[in-house]
Amino acid sequence: MYIYTVLDGFLEDQIVPSKLSRISVSVNSKVLPTCALNDILIAHPCPATVSRFSFKIRGDDETCSPLVNCRSSGLRISTAAGSTAAMHSAGGFPMPILSRDLQYMVREPISQGPAISRLMHGLIKSDQSMDASWFSKEGFVYFDGSHVFHTIQNGDTIEISSKAPVLQVVLPHLST
Repeated sequence: MYIYTVLDGFLEDQIVPSKLSRISVSVNSKVLPTCALNDILIAHPCPATVSRFSFKIRGDDETCSPLVNCRSSGLRISTAAGSTAAMHSAGGFPMPILSRDLQYMVREPISQGPAISRLMHGLIKSDQSMDASWFSKEGFVYFDGSHVFHTIQNGDTIEISSKAPVLQVVLPHLST
C-alpha cells in the first residue's frame, strides 16, 4: 500500500525527487564513464602493499590546500550516501543525505607528523575537487565496492569531485 501512496504523490507533484550527489573521477584528464553513488577507494590491488600518492584540494577559484604526500593502504572518498558505511566504520562521520560535499580519509597512514596528520581526513566542498597523483607501480580506483574498477599506474593524475550528474530518488521522509 505504501508504494502506491508514494507513487501517487510523485505523479501528483506532491512528492519531489531528492538529488543525491555522486562522485566524478578523471584519470589523466579523461572523465571515467562510471560515477560512484557511495564511495571510491584508490589503492594498490594487493592490500598488503603500501600505496604511494599525493593529493591537494583545489577550489574553483584555483586556491589550493597544501600538497600531502602519503604512504598508506589507500584513499577513500565518500558521498553523503556512502558516509554511513565504510567511511563511518573507519572513523569518519555521517553526513546529511542531501549534502553535495565529499568526505575523504587516508586509510592507515604511515605517520608523517602532526602538521600533516590533520590533513588525512576532511571534506571536499561542492565547489572544490581533489587532485591526486599516483606513485605506485599499479593501482585501482574501485567504485562502490570491488566489482567495478579502473586501473591506474605510476605517474597517473586523478581528479575527484562531486560534479557527476546527480541521482534523483524519492525519499518519502524528506519529500513533503
